[in-house]
Amino acid sequence: WTDGMDEGPGSMTSAGHPCPVTPHPPRLRYLEVLTLGYLGCLALVLLWRRGAAGPGGGAWRAIAGAGAAASLRWAPAAGPRVTGPSPGGFRGWVADLYPLPLFILLYRQSEALNRAFFAEPLDPAFFALEARLFGFQPSLSFAERFPATALAEVFYAAYFAFYPLILGFGAWAIARDREDGRRFLGTLATVFYACYGCFLVFPVVGPRILDLGGLSPQVLAGLGLTAVTPMPPSTQAGPFARLMSVIYEGFEGAGGAFPSSHVAIACLVLREAFVRRLALRWALAGLVALLCLATVYGRYHYACDVVAGLLVFWPLARAAEFLQAAHGRRGARLRG
Repeated sequence: WTDGMDEGPGSMTSAGHPCPVTPHPPRLRYLEVLTLGYLGCLALVLLWRRGAAGPGGGAWRAIAGAGAAASLRWAPAAGPRVTGPSPGGFRGWVADLYPLPLFILLYRQSEALNRAFFAEPLDPAFFALEARLFGFQPSLSFAERFPATALAEVFYAAYFAFYPLILGFGAWAIARDREDGRRFLGTLATVFYACYGCFLVFPVVGPRILDLGGLSPQVLAGLGLTAVTPMPPSTQAGPFARLMSVIYEGFEGAGGAFPSSHVAIACLVLREAFVRRLALRWALAGLVALLCLATVYGRYHYACDVVAGLLVFWPLARAAEFLQAAHGRRGARLRG
C-alpha cells in the first residue's frame, strides 16, 4: 500500500489496486497547540508534585476532560482526509467554542494543584503588602465604608457580567467572522493559561480567606486582622450578591486571585471592542471599570491583584498575536 498522502481517491497502486484513503486530522491550530502544551505542563506538575497537590483525582479528571474536549477539533471524521476549516453545523460550533467551558473547568481545578510549590497560601504576604502600600486594607474597608444594598448590587452585577461577557463575546466573534473569532479565542486562551500558571506558582486565595478560616489566629494577630468582621449584611441582601455567592461556592476555586484573571480578561474584551470600533465600546469601558472595583468591593481580590491584571493583559495579548502569526506562517510553509 502507498501512504495515500498525495494520491486522490481515484489513484492506483503499482499492483493496479485502488489506493486506500487514509484519514488524517487537520493541522492543529494555535489554540490546540497551546491547550495541549498547557495540559502537558499540568500533567508534569501532577507527576512531579503529586504528594503536595490537592485532590489530584479531580485534577486528573479535568485534564482528561479537557483533552477530550480539545480533540473534538481535530478528531478525523470517517471517510476521506479532512483538511481546511472546521466543519459546519453543530459540530463546527462545538469545535470552535469548546474553549469557553474548558476555561471554566481548568480554573476550577487549578485549586487541586496550587499547593505544588507553596504548602500554604501567600495571603499573609499580600495583606502585609496592601498595608504597606495603602496604609489600610482596601479590600476589607471598601464595603464597610459603602454598605448600601443598591450600590452593592451594582458592583455584584458588574462582577457577574464577566461570565456572559466572555461567553457572549466569544460566540459573537465566531458568528461574525470565523477566522477572526478563532484569533480572538487564541488570544483569550493565552491570557487565561498565563493567569492559571501564575495561580499554580503563587497560590493566593484573596481576602475571602478570612471567611473561609484559612489563616490561624496567630497569623491574624500578627497582621492586625483579629477584629475584621464579615461583609456587612446589607451588601449581601440583593439577588446579585446571592447569585455570586452560589457561583463562588460551586464553581470558583480557592487560590486563583493573583493576578486577577477577571480583570485581565475583561480588559482584553474591552481592547477587542475598541479595535473593532464597536458602538457599545464606551459602555463596555464603564462596565469593566465597575468590574475592577467590584473585585475589591466583594473581597474577591486584593487591590494588588487588580493592578497585576491591568498590567499583564496587554503584553500577553501582544505576545499571543505574535505567536499566532508565527504559527500561521509556519503552517503556510508546511502546506507550501
